[in-house]
Amino acid sequence: MRVAVIGSLLVVVHTLSATLFQNLRIGNIAPNFMIMIIVSFALLRGSKEGALVGVVAGLLNDISFGLTIGPTIISYAAIGYVCGKFNKNFYRENFIIPFICTMFSSLFYSCTNIFSLMLRGKLSFVYFFKAIVIPELIYTITISLIVYQIAYLINEKIEISERKTRNIF
Repeated sequence: MRVAVIGSLLVVVHTLSATLFQNLRIGNIAPNFMIMIIVSFALLRGSKEGALVGVVAGLLNDISFGLTIGPTIISYAAIGYVCGKFNKNFYRENFIIPFICTMFSSLFYSCTNIFSLMLRGKLSFVYFFKAIVIPELIYTITISLIVYQIAYLINEKIEISERKTRNIF
C-alpha cells in the first residue's frame, strides 16, 4: 500500500507541478514541490526510501522535461538519501529539520543546475543565483512547512493501516 500511495502522490505532484502549480508562480519563479515531497518522506521513512522516492521523482522529471535521463535522478536520489540519514535523529513533530533540509536540498539542486549550465557555457552565475536560485529557495522553504505536514499525515495514515494489517498494536 505504501508504494501505491507514495507512487500515486509523486505522479499527482509531478502532473500538478507541470500544470496547475504553474499558476502559483511569483515573478516567474515556482516552488519545487518534488524536493518538498522527497525531503518529507526521506525524513519520515529513512535514507533507503528517501533515495527510492528521489529516483522515482527524478525519473518522472527526466522523462517529462529532461534532454537526458539521469541528472535529475542522481540529484533527487542524493537528496533523498542524505535527508533520510536524519530520520533517526529528530522528532517527527519537529518542523525545523524539514525546513533546514528543504533549504539545503533546494540549494543543492539549484547548484547542480548551475553547474550543468556552466558546462554548456550558458550562464551568468550572479544573475542566475540572484534572479532564480534565491527566490526559488525562499518560495520552496516557505511552502515546505505545509507540504511536510501533509506528508506527515499521509505517512501516519499509512503506518496505521500497516499496523492494522500486521495486527501490531
